[in-house]
Amino acid sequence: MSLDLFETRRMLAALEQRKPPRSFLLDTFFSGSETFDTEHVDIDIWKGKRRLAPFVNPRKEGKVVESQGYKTRSYKPPYIKPKKVTTAEDILKREMGQHIYGSNMSPMQKAAQRLGKDLAELDDMILRREEWMAAQVLTTGKVRCQGDGIDETIDFLMEAEHLPVLAGAALWSATTTAKPLQNMRDWKRLIAKDSGVNPTDVIMSPDVYDAMLYTDEVKGTNNLFDNRRIMLGQIEPRDVGGGVTYIGRITELGLDLWTYEEWYVDEFDDETEKSMIPTGKLIMGSPNAYTRRLYGAIKDLKSTGAVRRFPKSWEVEDPSARIVMVQSAPIPALHQVDAFLCATVK
Repeated sequence: MSLDLFETRRMLAALEQRKPPRSFLLDTFFSGSETFDTEHVDIDIWKGKRRLAPFVNPRKEGKVVESQGYKTRSYKPPYIKPKKVTTAEDILKREMGQHIYGSNMSPMQKAAQRLGKDLAELDDMILRREEWMAAQVLTTGKVRCQGDGIDETIDFLMEAEHLPVLAGAALWSATTTAKPLQNMRDWKRLIAKDSGVNPTDVIMSPDVYDAMLYTDEVKGTNNLFDNRRIMLGQIEPRDVGGGVTYIGRITELGLDLWTYEEWYVDEFDDETEKSMIPTGKLIMGSPNAYTRRLYGAIKDLKSTGAVRRFPKSWEVEDPSARIVMVQSAPIPALHQVDAFLCATVK
């Protein structure tokens, strides 16, 4: 649109529609973190058995109990290093919301402001990638890392029983025959049996929550979510921010129910927005399970040690430009993989 120089105009406040990353899965299930100055991270995993001490006659020798072995798993965190380029031409252009006839900032000040924005954007992208990795690990037990010169899968060996897929009359969309409360009761018992950890939280995609509400088991007059709030449980949805809605608690099962709405765009998947928790799925687990956000070594001669993020900026002379880059090598690790379950219910 061309501007009429003799027409009176007013610049309103600029609208910058940022979409900050959300990290509900990371914050809930991967609160602890460790950094390493090595490329690989090795973890010894020992799964104990619920063995009973053997009986013996007091006049006999004590019974030898064999030691149980362990497995060592080696993880190589994938590498991330997004960068942005700023040229002198970018600095000379009018910033969004800036007065059309100039600003009070010098080119040096504009360059510094641009550098700060670029660093924040790159850090947001890395955090969103970490949240995506957490979602992949929790919903599939593995994460496939695809990119320029990389196509690797990190598999935490989640058992098939912890990835149940309902079918037919058991689907929660089959309103008259579905048993979502019984399903969750069975899954909680499975997790407790296999890991020794009692799950405390269920995180659903919104469509799963909608389907659950309309099942006969839930909407009946004596269901756990009756509006009279009987002692077994209650439902009282409230938005807690960050795309998260707290649905309510099933007191009988000791489970808090949540929905999580967050999306991402992957350049390998036609640039369309996809849901962080795929439709039709729910995650069951506990923040008390042993998990970690692991960060491997930064492969840069100027790196000062084991860090989660390593920002770096430098100039090139011809053509003149400033490049800013943030490096990281993250992986959300499920050390206690049996303490989680992802079910496809719809």
